[in-house]
Amino acid sequence: MSELSSLLPLAVGMAISPLPIVAVVAILLSARGRTAAPAYTGAFLLVTLAVIGVGAATSAGASAASHGEGGKIVVLVLTALLTVGFTVVAVVSWRGRPKPGTAPVAPGWLAAVDAITPARAAGLGVLMAATNSKNLPLELKGGALLGAAHLPVAVTVLLCVALAVAGSLALVLPTLLGATGLPAVVSALRRLKDEMIAHNAVIMTVLFAILAATEAAHLIHQLTA
Repeated sequence: MSELSSLLPLAVGMAISPLPIVAVVAILLSARGRTAAPAYTGAFLLVTLAVIGVGAATSAGASAASHGEGGKIVVLVLTALLTVGFTVVAVVSWRGRPKPGTAPVAPGWLAAVDAITPARAAGLGVLMAATNSKNLPLELKGGALLGAAHLPVAVTVLLCVALAVAGSLALVLPTLLGATGLPAVVSALRRLKDEMIAHNAVIMTVLFAILAATEAAHLIHQLTA
């Protein structure tokens, strides 16, 4: 059960994803934002839950086949891969930041968001979640931790849902706030979108560095326990 304490940093790491956040904010500011944003966020959340479920099922199956040791091995391997992967990506992200005096370039797909429909927003949510190279390994590891904890099935399912929701809060909260249509909220969303685009590289570098350090600490704990 002590391993489940690692779920919190995983959820935080999942939640901080500049491009998916920029996408939901841009959708909220579009003509059909109040209907398209929930479709986008719901699709993103469902894919996140599905990946977590795959991690939990894989780990639980490995544990059952090896009397508990298989799940631990799955978690150990994922932790080692995440430590190395996040370290490499942090360096790449920092080196790829805009040069001083150079304006950051917004993703080309943002231009098409202004006329997005709820169906297309849902498709974008699926695409964003399914191709998120940062979140996918975090989701798999979170699921693996839950699967290796040997909890009742109902409890495991509830915790998978809770992790998916916590990891998607950065999309859920703007979606709920944007539904109000208040001018102050709209203005704040515009500022958030601009800031996330401008500082995407720095945000991701810091996040990946923190995630790498967290996974390294977890790896050391697992190897010395």
